[in-house]
Amino acid sequence: MFRHYGRMVGDPKTLYDLRKVEASVRVTCRSCKAVKVHDLEELIASRTFRRATMDWRTTQHEMICARCPVGTDGDVKVELIPFGRNEREMREQRGRTLVMNLALSVLRDAAQRASRDDVATPAVRLALRVLRPFLADRALLVTFWTEITERKDRAFNHGHQAHRWIVTELVKRGHAVWAEFR
Repeated sequence: MFRHYGRMVGDPKTLYDLRKVEASVRVTCRSCKAVKVHDLEELIASRTFRRATMDWRTTQHEMICARCPVGTDGDVKVELIPFGRNEREMREQRGRTLVMNLALSVLRDAAQRASRDDVATPAVRLALRVLRPFLADRALLVTFWTEITERKDRAFNHGHQAHRWIVTELVKRGHAVWAEFR
């Protein structure tokens, strides 16, 4: 039972696998015929908040119809819709991902040049400002700025390490970071 969903072959194992095909989740109630399409990121956030498992099979069995009264037989069909976002949402997500990764590229270049050049430039400041909404707090960004601007007396700097910390935090928060930064 192998299905081809874009870059994913076979059934997904977790909800995170559905991100590979930018899927949405459709729930169809067999008794009242109601259809609801859930946004994947909202579903992941909801299940994370409730500390529920991200296993796809378990998620399929735990989904219920929102219209049917509580206590009725929750006979629903749960399926994924590959590339289920609308065009505007997909463009916005791709744009945010592109801007975030370009900012990481600017910071990586600054970390490489920090021991020999002055890197306190508007481009680096702008890259740090672009990354701020993607991180929980600004401590990593301040650490990066401190490391690349104040450590001129050494042959090496810790800007690379601070850059890796930023990338690790972005990956941990679920952002699509280009493979060259991981």
